[in-house]
Amino acid sequence: MSQPELNTIYFVNKFGSEKKQIPFPVAPNIKLMDIIPEISRKFGISSQNVCVANIGGQVLTTTDLLIPISELVNKFGNTFDIIDRGIVGSKSHDISWQRSILDELIQEFPEKWESVGPKHPAWKDRVKLEIEKILKYINYLKMTQNKPWFKLFPEKNPRYNYLIWNGNLLVPERPEINFDIKVLLTSEYPKVCPRCFAESNIIDYCGKIFLKNIWEQDNKKYVMICHEHMSNTHAWKENLGIVHFFIRQVWIWWAAQQNVIIEEYDKKKC
Repeated sequence: MSQPELNTIYFVNKFGSEKKQIPFPVAPNIKLMDIIPEISRKFGISSQNVCVANIGGQVLTTTDLLIPISELVNKFGNTFDIIDRGIVGSKSHDISWQRSILDELIQEFPEKWESVGPKHPAWKDRVKLEIEKILKYINYLKMTQNKPWFKLFPEKNPRYNYLIWNGNLLVPERPEINFDIKVLLTSEYPKVCPRCFAESNIIDYCGKIFLKNIWEQDNKKYVMICHEHMSNTHAWKENLGIVHFFIRQVWIWWAAQQNVIIEEYDKKKC
């Protein structure tokens, strides 16, 4: 009996010390869950810390890991990012963000915008560009058949001068699971990296949260989610914007937490 033709899928460590795409030839009827131990060995990551997402940023759920590779490739493509849950909140300085097609699409700000912050006369023009880049990312996700994992828009109240942005973190496959968020900018932005706060009940579903950092608005409390790896690795630069903060930082945290959140959410609803 002839052997089934192998599918080759590729993995890249999205946030690591080096960019290295590793091919995995596998039978089409194999499940991704079955090769997680081999993936963990290749990348030097504990199996329990392996998080897999497609290049559009959609995190694979436990259910996705249990479907045959042939179906998985039809659904997500043949290239996947690997995220080490263990590095979220890490103070290691020898890891870096690995660029992809997404980073080429959502370019950094030109040099002339690096000094344009909330105190600058052109601040409103900068805000328009920030919104354009966010929409470009959202449209890319939709164009590539990926469901957006967040919503974000600036606070309408003019007294905040666009220093507060409102939105949601979403689980694309489970729309009932979502959390309100606040993104805060300081008057020194873009010299200083933004911060992201999620509604306080997120504490019941996951970790890596700064419990002492609280933001209150409209009688609602928000806790700061982990964001240290950009500052710890000197990854934040003045030519970056809010969308880059989401792609390179908030998404890393959200991706690492998502399946934990789904599991805890289902337990609480039983």
